[in-house]
Amino acid sequence: MWFWYALLSALVSAVSIILNKKALKNINASLVSWSLFSFSIPFLIYPALKDGWPKLNTIFLFATLASVITFTYAKTLSLRSLKNSLISEIIPLSFFGVFFQYIFGLIFLSESLGMLPLVGLFLIITGGYLLKVEEAKEDILKPFKLLITNKSSFFYMIAMIMMSLATVFDKTALINIEPVNQSFYLLIGNMITTLLLSIYLTKQDRNWIKDLKTNFWTLLLNGIAFTVLSLLFLYGITTGAVALVSGVKKLEVFFVLIIGWLLFGDKPKRGVWIGSLIMLIGVILIKLG
Repeated sequence: MWFWYALLSALVSAVSIILNKKALKNINASLVSWSLFSFSIPFLIYPALKDGWPKLNTIFLFATLASVITFTYAKTLSLRSLKNSLISEIIPLSFFGVFFQYIFGLIFLSESLGMLPLVGLFLIITGGYLLKVEEAKEDILKPFKLLITNKSSFFYMIAMIMMSLATVFDKTALINIEPVNQSFYLLIGNMITTLLLSIYLTKQDRNWIKDLKTNFWTLLLNGIAFTVLSLLFLYGITTGAVALVSGVKKLEVFFVLIIGWLLFGDKPKRGVWIGSLIMLIGVILIKLG
């Protein structure tokens, strides 16, 4: 079942990516991050508490706090990097986050993978990287060169590594809830994140409340999409290996292409389709494995 949760999260993530790009044109990256977490809270209260307060332990509290701090900083850092750089040139680097999730999952969660899923992950990373490089019309090594010459690219890669680690904290927290309640975990994490970002925004930008009111509906839609995406992803990693779930979720770039083609007439070039095909083969191998 985890595979289908991951696949659905990829589809919803594609919508979220498009909404985020639109929001970042006129809105501070920190405020966009704040909206992703805060607007989910009202929708999560009922599913989180309808069965009562679950049993928690110290590991849950530590993992939740570690995930919140790591992911909040990484999300804001990645959005700021995208805002301050040519998005198409550095996005290919995001696919290597799957590699780091495999390493962290192996070290901290003992999630060893069979040969077929490993080959599938490799194909997803390779296909996704080639797809985005082709889409950006750059040479194949340009993203790696930017790691050295462009500060935003370097920080974006750091953010991807941090998000990979945050996923391990997420799963650690989930397996230390009895009974497992993804909505409860997301609610607690988002409440803490909202508090931290509110303090940060108040100190850094005194006009953030005004910007929030002006862009309320855009930010609300962003928050709703991110909530659905987060729940699907958490359901996926509860029973599936974090690297495999994240690998399938990377199919989001394929869905972005399809949505762009169908809604905006942005027909991808042949090289982009080749990268997409390699990714799809990778996903199929993961499902078969």
